[in-house]
Amino acid sequence: MSISARLTAVGEELHRGLAGYRPRVLGPEGTRPAAVLVPIWDRGDQVCMVFTKRTAYLPTHAGQISFPGGACEPEDRDTRATALRETHEEIGIPPASVRILGTLDQMITITDYLITPHLGLLGNGGKFTPNPVEVERMVIVPLYKALDMSSFRQCHHWYQGRILRQLALEHDGELIWGATARMLMNFIYSLGPAAKRAIELSAN
Repeated sequence: MSISARLTAVGEELHRGLAGYRPRVLGPEGTRPAAVLVPIWDRGDQVCMVFTKRTAYLPTHAGQISFPGGACEPEDRDTRATALRETHEEIGIPPASVRILGTLDQMITITDYLITPHLGLLGNGGKFTPNPVEVERMVIVPLYKALDMSSFRQCHHWYQGRILRQLALEHDGELIWGATARMLMNFIYSLGPAAKRAIELSAN
C-alpha cells in the first residue's frame, strides 16, 4: 500500500495525539453493534477526510452524510473488520488499502446503533467506486476544516417530527450532523493540540 509522505506525517501526528487516550467503551443492552471508518486521504492538493451522502431510500439515516460503515455481521471477527468490509462495499476501497491508526470513542445513535469508529489512512492507489444503492455521492472535506471546531455552527434540524438543536459542520451546502458530527467533535477533543499540528501538516 502506497501512502504519500504528507499523509504519513499527518497520520503519525494523529497517532501521537491519540497515544495514551483510552477510547470510551459502552455496552448498553438493546443496541445493535456497528462500526465506521474515519478515512483520511491525500487528494493531491491537500489531505482530506472522506464522507458519503447516503441515498434517500435507505431504511435508516437516509440522505444523511456519514462515514462509511454499518452494522456488524456474524462473519465479522470484530468491529474493525466491519468497518473495513463496509468501506469496501460502500466506496470500493479494499481492506489492504487502509492503514488503521486506532479506535475512537463508541457512540450510540438515536436509532440504537452502538458505533465503534476506527481511524484509518487510505492508500494513494485507492479509487472510489461508490455503491449506487447506498451512496448518493462522495463528500470530501479538507482536514483543516474537519478538525477545526470553529467550522461547526449551531443548527436546528427536523427529524421524525421534532426539532434537534445541535452543532453541525457545513460543507458544499450540506450539513454533517447527528452521530457523525459528534464523532468528529469527539475526535478533535481527543487529539487536543495534535489537531492543530495535523492541520498544519495536511497542506504542506
